[in-house]
Amino acid sequence: NDSAFAFDTTSQVLVNRLPIHTGFEISKNIITLVNLKVRIPDVDANTFFTSLPSGLFSTLEGINASGQLKYRLDFRLNPAVPDSLHFDSELKGNKFRITKFGNENFAAINGQFIYVAQDKDRILSVFPVGPENPDFVPLTEISPLLINSVLTAEDGTFRFHRGFNEEAFRQSIATNIKERRFARGGSTITMQLVKNVFLNRNKTVSRKLEEAIIVWMIESTGMVSKDRMLEVYLNIIEWGPGIFGIGEASQFYFSKHPSQLTLEESIFLSSIIPNPKAFRYSFDKQGMLREYLQYYFKLVAGRLARKEIITQEQLDQLKFGVELKGPALQYVVPTDTIPADTIPTEFEPLFFENL
Repeated sequence: NDSAFAFDTTSQVLVNRLPIHTGFEISKNIITLVNLKVRIPDVDANTFFTSLPSGLFSTLEGINASGQLKYRLDFRLNPAVPDSLHFDSELKGNKFRITKFGNENFAAINGQFIYVAQDKDRILSVFPVGPENPDFVPLTEISPLLINSVLTAEDGTFRFHRGFNEEAFRQSIATNIKERRFARGGSTITMQLVKNVFLNRNKTVSRKLEEAIIVWMIESTGMVSKDRMLEVYLNIIEWGPGIFGIGEASQFYFSKHPSQLTLEESIFLSSIIPNPKAFRYSFDKQGMLREYLQYYFKLVAGRLARKEIITQEQLDQLKFGVELKGPALQYVVPTDTIPADTIPTEFEPLFFENL
């Protein structure tokens, strides 16, 4: 076809000893179609890992594994119609088992470990994740209202997926294409956990591939339980300026233990996860929540009611607002001291796919 450039999946690229079959089609001039296919046939698991380009996947270097792996990717996009995007990706293992960890022991998060919170190359905080940390809170001691509010907002299918939500990822790509900026993420809680604990924050293709492989290994082998992943996640993420973990956050905002959080407080805390440093912009000069969050409160509470996590009576009695009682109150500033272009007018789409 004179209007397009293409080659099919009979084409093979050899990366070290790893055979990769690729098919690619792209229209010339004005791009009206991008069609990408990648196939990695059954290969020995050790061959897969030793064939990864040296230096690009540092945490995976030195892994020994048994069994076989294969991979398939189908990606089709008409840039003029982003919502038509097709994305289907799958890494499958056959009797796959890790026999020896390399540079990083991904199972270490099952026990106490030291977490280094970073912002790019800057270290923000270093603390143990476990009983040695007085602010660590076991999952069983965190209010179910907080847990389910966070799951509803961040990853509604966390309990059921295997580390990835392809529909959320597809919608993320489509949204970012339409808005011509990084407007929406598609990361699951497992992906966020892996990124925070094991990887840097660089948004490179190799880092995203490394993240995906680690996520697949953790989820497909049952290396870490869902409850433990959620427990670690809630105890390490940033909830405010220099505030890490739900133990600190509960005291910072409400001077209470996470087990005592109300429905409104739980929904509020879930709302600040995407941009915790800017939590104070959620309040006006009277210390009241801004109107744009009202829709968010109703949406999260409505989801919780439909899933019977809260009752209809709790939904009917939902109050729009929270009372700050901890040190966070000192951070709430008058409206006239905030640059107008930094005050949100709406809330970004929630991670509500496939609920």
